[in-house]
Amino acid sequence: MDQDPQFTQDSEDCTIEAALYAFGTLPVAKRKAVELRLQSGCPFCIAQVQHYTAVAEQLALSVTPVEPPPGARQRLLDRIKAEASTERRKVVRRNDAPWVKMAIPGVEIRPLVGEKTFMLRMQPGAVFPKHDHPQAEQCYVLQGSITDSDGLTLQAGDFVIMSRGIQHDPIRSPEGCTLFIAYAD
Repeated sequence: MDQDPQFTQDSEDCTIEAALYAFGTLPVAKRKAVELRLQSGCPFCIAQVQHYTAVAEQLALSVTPVEPPPGARQRLLDRIKAEASTERRKVVRRNDAPWVKMAIPGVEIRPLVGEKTFMLRMQPGAVFPKHDHPQAEQCYVLQGSITDSDGLTLQAGDFVIMSRGIQHDPIRSPEGCTLFIAYAD
């Protein structure tokens, strides 16, 4: 039986990203996308990250530790402090944070700021599975519509806040949608 080439490519991309994530070398936007896929409960992503984390731990144990040069720690801390004090705003350009396919068919995510602010895009007919809300979630519908399991439909321009600690049953988007999502502290 032939496999779907897109599925094969997505699996290979996920495997590569899981390895780079485990080794701490994945760019920020892609790292956040992997973390969101892990939070969504994707068993393939979880297994890949666990596998490569074990490999990374074994590699770390096989290397002889080297003492850093004197003053390296203080120089690093000074550099971090200087960069933090000059950042008064963060601009995310359209090419800075590309859309990343999730393990959920027809669903993509575009990380904007850390794990707490992102856009979610669902293709027509896509279903986002049951999931937990460990934090309060704010959701603004930019395009299209979504319908939850209670029959509540949100259209473009609608906004909803969901309390932390709830479990959200599957969400459907018959016509497709783009959402802006931000988690509160």
